[in-house]
Amino acid sequence: MKHDMKDVLELVRSGRLQEATDAIRRGLGSGRADGAAPPMRDVTPKPKALTAPPGAATAEARPRAAPHVRAKPIGKARWERRAGALPYRLYRPAEPRAGAPLVVMLHGCTQTPEDFAEGTRMNLAAERIGAHVIWPEQTRAANPNGCWTWFEAAHQGGGEAGAIASIAAAVGAEVAPGRSGIHVAGLSAGGAMAAILGARHGDVFASVGVHSGLAAGAARDVGSAFAAMRSGAPGRMPLSVPAIVFHGTADRTVAPANGGLVAGLTGAAPGRTVEAGRRTATVRRGAGAGGHAVELWEVAGLGHAWSGGSAAGSHADPEGPDATSEMLRFFREVDGAA
Repeated sequence: MKHDMKDVLELVRSGRLQEATDAIRRGLGSGRADGAAPPMRDVTPKPKALTAPPGAATAEARPRAAPHVRAKPIGKARWERRAGALPYRLYRPAEPRAGAPLVVMLHGCTQTPEDFAEGTRMNLAAERIGAHVIWPEQTRAANPNGCWTWFEAAHQGGGEAGAIASIAAAVGAEVAPGRSGIHVAGLSAGGAMAAILGARHGDVFASVGVHSGLAAGAARDVGSAFAAMRSGAPGRMPLSVPAIVFHGTADRTVAPANGGLVAGLTGAAPGRTVEAGRRTATVRRGAGAGGHAVELWEVAGLGHAWSGGSAAGSHADPEGPDATSEMLRFFREVDGAA
Protein backbone atom coordinates (compact mmCIF):
# COMPACT_ATOMS: atom_id res chain seq x y z
CA MET A 1 0.00 0.00 0.00
CA LYS A 2 1.38 3.38 -0.98
CA HIS A 3 1.04 6.60 0.98
CA ASP A 4 1.19 10.22 -0.20
CA MET A 5 2.88 12.90 1.91
CA LYS A 6 -0.32 13.71 3.82
CA ASP A 7 -0.71 10.07 4.84
CA VAL A 8 2.93 9.84 5.93
CA LEU A 9 2.69 12.95 8.09
CA GLU A 10 -0.52 11.64 9.63
CA LEU A 11 1.27 8.41 10.54
CA VAL A 12 4.04 10.48 12.15
CA ARG A 13 1.56 12.60 14.11
CA SER A 14 -0.21 9.50 15.38
CA GLY A 15 3.06 8.03 16.60
CA ARG A 16 3.17 5.21 14.04
CA LEU A 17 6.78 6.00 13.12
CA GLN A 18 7.74 2.55 11.86
CA GLU A 19 4.81 2.56 9.42
CA ALA A 20 5.78 6.05 8.27
CA THR A 21 9.39 4.98 7.74
CA ASP A 22 8.30 1.88 5.83
CA ALA A 23 6.05 3.97 3.60
CA ILE A 24 8.89 6.35 2.80
CA ARG A 25 11.33 3.56 2.05
CA ARG A 26 8.80 1.92 -0.27
CA GLY A 27 8.87 5.15 -2.21
CA LEU A 28 12.65 5.19 -2.55
CA GLY A 29 13.72 5.94 -6.07
CA SER A 30 10.95 8.47 -6.58
CA GLY A 31 11.66 11.45 -4.35
CA ARG A 32 8.11 11.17 -2.95
CA ALA A 33 6.42 8.73 -0.62
CA ASP A 34 3.72 8.01 -3.20
CA GLY A 35 6.26 7.01 -5.85
CA ALA A 36 5.60 9.94 -8.22
CA ALA A 37 8.63 11.78 -9.49
CA PRO A 38 8.73 15.51 -8.71
CA PRO A 39 9.67 17.99 -11.46
CA MET A 40 13.41 18.43 -11.50
CA ARG A 41 16.18 19.89 -13.55
CA ASP A 42 18.58 17.35 -14.98
CA VAL A 43 22.07 18.86 -15.11
CA THR A 44 23.93 15.72 -16.19
CA PRO A 45 24.41 14.35 -19.71
CA LYS A 46 22.26 11.29 -18.98
CA PRO A 47 19.58 10.40 -16.41
CA LYS A 48 20.93 9.66 -12.95
CA ALA A 49 19.53 9.20 -9.50
CA LEU A 50 19.48 12.12 -7.14
CA THR A 51 20.86 11.40 -3.71
CA ALA A 52 18.22 12.27 -1.22
CA PRO A 53 18.67 11.88 2.50
CA PRO A 54 16.47 9.96 4.89
CA GLY A 55 15.06 7.37 2.69
CA ALA A 56 13.13 9.86 0.60
CA ALA A 57 15.42 9.68 -2.32
CA THR A 58 14.83 10.47 -5.91
CA ALA A 59 13.71 10.02 -9.44
CA GLU A 60 15.42 7.85 -12.04
CA ALA A 61 17.32 5.64 -9.63
CA ARG A 62 20.49 4.31 -11.15
CA PRO A 63 20.69 0.50 -11.48
CA ARG A 64 22.85 -0.91 -8.72
CA ALA A 65 23.81 -4.20 -10.41
CA ALA A 66 27.30 -4.17 -11.88
CA PRO A 67 27.73 -0.36 -11.88
CA HIS A 68 30.19 1.10 -14.36
CA VAL A 69 33.08 2.20 -12.17
CA ARG A 70 36.62 3.13 -13.13
CA ALA A 71 37.78 4.19 -9.65
CA LYS A 72 41.05 2.29 -9.86
CA PRO A 73 44.41 2.99 -8.24
CA ILE A 74 46.97 5.03 -10.14
CA GLY A 75 50.37 3.47 -10.70
CA LYS A 76 51.58 2.04 -7.40
CA ALA A 77 48.64 3.45 -5.46
CA ARG A 78 46.35 0.96 -3.70
CA TRP A 79 42.55 0.83 -3.54
CA GLU A 80 41.89 -1.44 -0.59
CA ARG A 81 38.63 -2.95 0.59
CA ARG A 82 38.46 -3.19 4.38
CA ALA A 83 36.15 -4.11 7.22
CA GLY A 84 35.80 -2.24 10.51
CA ALA A 85 32.89 -0.72 12.39
CA LEU A 86 31.55 -0.36 8.83
CA PRO A 87 32.87 -1.69 5.52
CA TYR A 88 35.06 0.88 3.80
CA ARG A 89 37.58 1.50 1.04
CA LEU A 90 40.98 3.06 1.62
CA TYR A 91 42.84 4.86 -1.15
CA ARG A 92 46.61 4.80 -0.57
CA PRO A 93 48.50 7.22 -2.84
CA ALA A 94 51.57 6.01 -4.68
CA GLU A 95 53.74 8.57 -2.87
CA PRO A 96 52.21 9.55 0.49
CA ARG A 97 53.24 12.95 1.83
CA ALA A 98 53.52 13.72 5.52
CA GLY A 99 51.79 17.11 5.21
CA ALA A 100 48.80 15.84 3.22
CA PRO A 101 45.34 15.69 4.81
CA LEU A 102 43.52 12.45 5.51
CA VAL A 103 40.04 12.73 3.96
CA VAL A 104 36.86 10.77 4.73
CA MET A 105 34.24 10.76 1.93
CA LEU A 106 30.57 9.93 2.69
CA HIS A 107 28.42 8.93 -0.27
CA GLY A 108 24.76 9.83 -0.77
CA CYS A 109 21.71 7.58 -1.12
CA THR A 110 21.88 4.90 -3.86
CA GLN A 111 25.64 5.39 -4.19
CA THR A 112 28.60 3.16 -3.38
CA PRO A 113 32.14 4.25 -2.48
CA GLU A 114 33.27 3.27 -5.98
CA ASP A 115 30.55 5.29 -7.68
CA PHE A 116 31.11 8.29 -5.41
CA ALA A 117 34.86 8.13 -6.01
CA GLU A 118 34.25 8.18 -9.75
CA GLY A 119 31.82 11.09 -9.60
CA THR A 120 33.92 13.28 -7.29
CA ARG A 121 37.37 12.27 -8.63
CA MET A 122 38.66 12.72 -5.10
CA ASN A 123 41.20 9.90 -5.44
CA LEU A 124 42.73 11.60 -8.48
CA ALA A 125 42.97 14.89 -6.63
CA ALA A 126 44.35 13.20 -3.52
CA GLU A 127 47.00 11.41 -5.56
CA ARG A 128 48.38 14.74 -6.72
CA ILE A 129 49.08 15.83 -3.15
CA GLY A 130 49.89 12.43 -1.66
CA ALA A 131 46.76 12.17 0.49
CA HIS A 132 44.91 9.10 1.76
CA VAL A 133 41.12 8.86 1.36
CA ILE A 134 38.68 6.74 3.41
CA TRP A 135 35.36 5.77 1.80
CA PRO A 136 32.91 4.32 4.39
CA GLU A 137 29.95 2.39 2.99
CA GLN A 138 26.45 2.29 4.42
CA THR A 139 25.24 -1.30 4.35
CA ARG A 140 22.07 -2.26 2.51
CA ALA A 141 21.02 -4.13 5.66
CA ALA A 142 20.90 -0.79 7.50
CA ASN A 143 19.19 1.02 4.63
CA PRO A 144 18.15 -0.62 1.32
CA ASN A 145 19.28 2.42 -0.67
CA GLY A 146 22.46 3.11 1.27
CA CYS A 147 21.24 6.30 3.01
CA TRP A 148 23.06 7.37 6.16
CA THR A 149 20.62 7.72 9.06
CA TRP A 150 21.38 11.38 9.81
CA PHE A 151 17.82 12.12 10.91
CA GLU A 152 17.66 9.79 13.93
CA ALA A 153 18.99 10.81 17.35
CA ALA A 154 20.68 7.42 17.82
CA HIS A 155 23.07 8.23 14.94
CA GLN A 156 23.75 11.89 15.77
CA GLY A 157 26.91 11.26 17.74
CA GLY A 158 26.88 7.52 18.35
CA GLY A 159 25.59 4.85 16.00
CA GLU A 160 26.71 5.44 12.41
CA ALA A 161 28.43 8.72 13.30
CA GLY A 162 30.43 7.00 16.01
CA ALA A 163 31.35 4.15 13.66
CA ILE A 164 32.66 6.55 11.01
CA ALA A 165 34.65 8.50 13.59
CA SER A 166 36.21 5.30 14.94
CA ILE A 167 37.30 4.21 11.45
CA ALA A 168 38.80 7.63 10.76
CA ALA A 169 40.72 7.63 14.04
CA ALA A 170 42.04 4.11 13.48
CA VAL A 171 43.18 4.77 9.93
CA GLY A 172 44.66 8.09 11.00
CA ALA A 173 46.74 6.34 13.64
CA GLU A 174 47.89 3.86 11.01
CA VAL A 175 48.78 6.12 8.08
CA ALA A 176 49.43 9.46 9.79
CA PRO A 177 50.23 8.86 13.48
CA GLY A 178 50.38 11.95 15.63
CA ARG A 179 48.58 14.21 13.14
CA SER A 180 45.17 15.82 13.68
CA GLY A 181 44.51 16.62 10.03
CA ILE A 182 41.54 14.33 9.42
CA HIS A 183 38.73 15.89 7.42
CA VAL A 184 35.30 14.61 6.38
CA ALA A 185 33.14 15.52 3.39
CA GLY A 186 29.85 14.18 2.06
CA LEU A 187 27.02 14.62 -0.40
CA SER A 188 23.33 14.85 0.53
CA ALA A 189 22.71 12.26 3.28
CA GLY A 190 26.51 11.99 3.46
CA GLY A 191 26.73 15.78 3.75
CA ALA A 192 24.21 15.77 6.59
CA MET A 193 26.24 13.08 8.35
CA ALA A 194 29.46 15.05 7.77
CA ALA A 195 27.85 18.04 9.49
CA ILE A 196 26.98 15.83 12.48
CA LEU A 197 30.58 14.61 12.66
CA GLY A 198 31.76 18.22 12.57
CA ALA A 199 29.45 19.05 15.46
CA ARG A 200 29.92 15.98 17.66
CA HIS A 201 33.37 14.61 16.80
CA GLY A 202 35.66 17.61 16.73
CA ASP A 203 38.13 15.47 18.68
CA VAL A 204 38.64 13.40 15.52
CA PHE A 205 37.97 15.78 12.62
CA ALA A 206 39.76 19.05 11.91
CA SER A 207 37.17 20.34 9.41
CA VAL A 208 34.20 19.28 7.30
CA GLY A 209 32.88 19.68 3.76
CA VAL A 210 29.09 19.59 3.37
CA HIS A 211 27.71 19.34 -0.18
CA SER A 212 23.91 19.54 -0.69
CA GLY A 213 23.38 18.50 2.92
CA LEU A 214 21.59 19.67 6.05
CA ALA A 215 22.64 21.20 9.34
CA ALA A 216 23.57 18.95 12.25
CA GLY A 217 20.43 18.19 14.22
CA ALA A 218 18.08 19.67 11.58
CA ALA A 219 15.81 16.65 12.11
CA ARG A 220 15.11 14.14 14.86
CA ASP A 221 12.63 11.87 13.09
CA VAL A 222 11.08 11.14 9.69
CA GLY A 223 8.54 13.97 9.78
CA SER A 224 11.05 16.68 10.67
CA ALA A 225 13.48 15.29 8.08
CA PHE A 226 10.92 15.82 5.32
CA ALA A 227 10.21 19.34 6.57
CA ALA A 228 13.92 20.20 6.65
CA MET A 229 14.52 18.85 3.16
CA ARG A 230 11.52 20.71 1.78
CA SER A 231 11.96 24.11 3.41
CA GLY A 232 15.22 24.12 5.35
CA ALA A 233 15.79 23.88 9.09
CA PRO A 234 18.47 25.19 11.45
CA GLY A 235 20.63 22.69 13.27
CA ARG A 236 20.51 21.99 16.98
CA MET A 237 24.23 21.22 17.16
CA PRO A 238 26.67 23.99 16.11
CA LEU A 239 29.76 22.99 14.19
CA SER A 240 32.82 22.65 16.39
CA VAL A 241 35.30 22.80 13.48
CA PRO A 242 35.79 24.91 10.32
CA ALA A 243 33.56 24.03 7.37
CA ILE A 244 33.25 24.50 3.62
CA VAL A 245 29.70 24.24 2.30
CA PHE A 246 28.47 23.77 -1.30
CA HIS A 247 24.81 23.97 -2.34
CA GLY A 248 23.04 24.48 -5.66
CA THR A 249 20.39 27.15 -6.11
CA ALA A 250 18.32 24.73 -8.23
CA ASP A 251 18.38 21.83 -5.77
CA ARG A 252 14.86 20.34 -5.67
CA THR A 253 15.75 17.51 -3.28
CA VAL A 254 17.36 19.39 -0.39
CA ALA A 255 16.14 22.99 -0.40
CA PRO A 256 18.87 25.56 -1.20
CA ALA A 257 18.14 27.33 2.10
CA ASN A 258 19.87 24.44 3.86
CA GLY A 259 23.27 25.53 2.57
CA GLY A 260 23.09 28.81 4.45
CA LEU A 261 21.69 27.06 7.51
CA VAL A 262 24.62 24.61 7.56
CA ALA A 263 27.08 27.50 7.25
CA GLY A 264 25.37 29.69 9.86
CA LEU A 265 27.56 32.63 8.84
CA THR A 266 27.79 35.62 11.13
CA GLY A 267 29.53 38.79 10.05
CA ALA A 268 30.33 37.33 6.64
CA ALA A 269 32.40 39.33 4.20
CA PRO A 270 30.66 40.47 0.98
CA GLY A 271 30.33 37.60 -1.46
CA ARG A 272 32.66 37.23 -4.41
CA THR A 273 31.66 35.69 -7.72
CA VAL A 274 33.50 32.68 -9.12
CA GLU A 275 32.95 31.47 -12.68
CA ALA A 276 33.69 27.92 -13.79
CA GLY A 277 32.42 26.07 -16.82
CA ARG A 278 28.85 27.20 -17.47
CA ARG A 279 28.06 28.09 -13.87
CA THR A 280 28.84 30.85 -11.40
CA ALA A 281 29.01 30.69 -7.63
CA THR A 282 28.71 33.28 -4.91
CA VAL A 283 31.32 32.62 -2.23
CA ARG A 284 31.12 34.03 1.28
CA ARG A 285 33.51 33.59 4.18
CA GLY A 286 33.01 34.37 7.84
CA ALA A 287 32.50 32.77 11.23
CA GLY A 288 29.90 30.09 11.87
CA ALA A 289 27.64 29.78 14.90
CA GLY A 290 30.37 27.89 16.73
CA GLY A 291 32.89 30.67 16.04
CA HIS A 292 34.94 28.70 13.49
CA ALA A 293 35.80 29.72 9.93
CA VAL A 294 33.13 28.84 7.35
CA GLU A 295 33.15 29.16 3.57
CA LEU A 296 29.83 28.97 1.69
CA TRP A 297 29.56 28.31 -2.06
CA GLU A 298 26.10 28.87 -3.57
CA VAL A 299 26.26 27.58 -7.15
CA ALA A 300 23.78 29.14 -9.58
CA GLY A 301 21.65 26.61 -11.48
CA LEU A 302 23.19 23.56 -9.80
CA GLY A 303 20.75 20.80 -8.88
CA HIS A 304 21.25 17.98 -6.39
CA ALA A 305 24.71 16.97 -7.60
CA TRP A 306 28.42 17.29 -6.81
CA SER A 307 29.69 20.50 -8.38
CA GLY A 308 32.42 20.05 -10.96
CA GLY A 309 32.25 16.26 -10.78
CA SER A 310 32.54 13.61 -13.46
CA ALA A 311 29.44 12.50 -15.37
CA ALA A 312 30.88 8.97 -15.25
CA GLY A 313 29.63 8.78 -11.65
CA SER A 314 26.13 9.43 -10.38
CA HIS A 315 24.88 12.71 -8.88
CA ALA A 316 27.69 14.78 -10.38
CA ASP A 317 27.51 17.96 -12.46
CA PRO A 318 30.62 18.70 -14.55
CA GLU A 319 29.51 22.26 -15.37
CA GLY A 320 30.26 24.00 -12.09
CA PRO A 321 33.15 24.99 -9.83
CA ASP A 322 35.28 22.03 -8.75
CA ALA A 323 34.04 21.19 -5.24
CA THR A 324 36.71 18.49 -4.85
CA SER A 325 39.61 20.86 -5.46
CA GLU A 326 38.10 23.60 -3.34
CA MET A 327 37.50 21.24 -0.42
CA LEU A 328 41.05 19.91 -0.54
CA ARG A 329 42.33 23.49 -0.68
CA PHE A 330 40.22 24.37 2.37
CA PHE A 331 41.35 21.27 4.29
CA ARG A 332 44.99 22.13 3.63
CA GLU A 333 44.44 25.70 4.78
CA VAL A 334 43.00 24.37 8.04
CA ASP A 335 46.06 22.15 8.43
CA GLY A 336 48.33 25.11 7.71
CA ALA A 337 49.80 23.48 4.60
CA ALA A 338 51.20 25.60 1.81
